[in-house]
Amino acid sequence: MRGKALPVCLLALLMLAVGGCNKYAVKKRATNLQAALTSYEVALRWAEYQTAYNYHISPDGSRPPADLERLDELSVTGVKQIQKTINEDHTEAMIKYVIAYYLKTQGTVRELRLEHKWWVNEETGQWFIDDAFPDFF
Repeated sequence: MRGKALPVCLLALLMLAVGGCNKYAVKKRATNLQAALTSYEVALRWAEYQTAYNYHISPDGSRPPADLERLDELSVTGVKQIQKTINEDHTEAMIKYVIAYYLKTQGTVRELRLEHKWWVNEETGQWFIDDAFPDFF
């Protein structure tokens, strides 16, 4: 009887360890996502458009076109997440935003509604946006 109990105990411990590792990986991806979202929102809010643009990379490595020089006449006054949907494994997320901004030449506050698909690079743990850079014009 003892000979059979040892392999069963070892299998149970192995299953717990694997489950614990998976929970840690999911939690780490969730933490990294929140950090990326905050960084992206801050970059937009403080006119660090190149930093924000650096998040726009598709899984195949391509980047959407963006005229960052044109953004010099833009001022973002607020970035608000209105919905966040994350898949079970925390490898993809859909984030809906409302961005308040104005053009310095006009002074009228406008709103831009966006929906971005975020994805995680499994090798680096970094999150990126698989969508176009916001078109404020």
